[in-house]
Amino acid sequence: MSDDSKPILRMVWERFVSKTVDWAAVGVLGTVLILAFEPVKERALAIWNTPEALERIARKVDELVTGLADARDDIEALRRPDEVFEVSVTNSGPVDGYCIEREPCVLALKVRRNIESLSCRIVPGSSRWGFVNPRSDALIFAERLGGSPSRDLDASWATIETILRTPTGLEPGADLQFEVSYTDCPGMLPDADPVTYTSPRIPIEIRRD
Repeated sequence: MSDDSKPILRMVWERFVSKTVDWAAVGVLGTVLILAFEPVKERALAIWNTPEALERIARKVDELVTGLADARDDIEALRRPDEVFEVSVTNSGPVDGYCIEREPCVLALKVRRNIESLSCRIVPGSSRWGFVNPRSDALIFAERLGGSPSRDLDASWATIETILRTPTGLEPGADLQFEVSYTDCPGMLPDADPVTYTSPRIPIEIRRD
């Protein structure tokens, strides 16, 4: 072997030794990390599986499910119609042209159902009738003495009659108004409470006896 080849062999040997030491150091470090991590991992898994941790997880799941249900209800509520029926104010009013205080008054109302609310179902016995004075928003309820039975209408105009006992204390330009409750409207859940809709005000001439 020539003298020129000795430095090359020495350099190769030194690099081999250096790499071997590096690999050994990496192996030792990896072993230490594994030994140190296993107890930590087991401790973390033990904490995760405690009744308290499982209870917290179950609570979070319940909150998430409740939030999704509320969001679904809110989205469905957007489909609920603003109005169920339409009243022709100009073609509705007392048959005699006026009502007399404390006396029965026969009223004919021209009404039809809005197309988007045809699926709504009237709650039997839910209609309430009354009058509103011009300077008040309070409904003064009137006793209903008879008239057409409450029923679900279609989208065609229909005339319904009702007989009310005209309350006392009404001003000459009082307005007739009525309320009706419905179920099964679009946007309403099957077990939802009925929703009450109020008619527009219908001007009525009130006379005193």
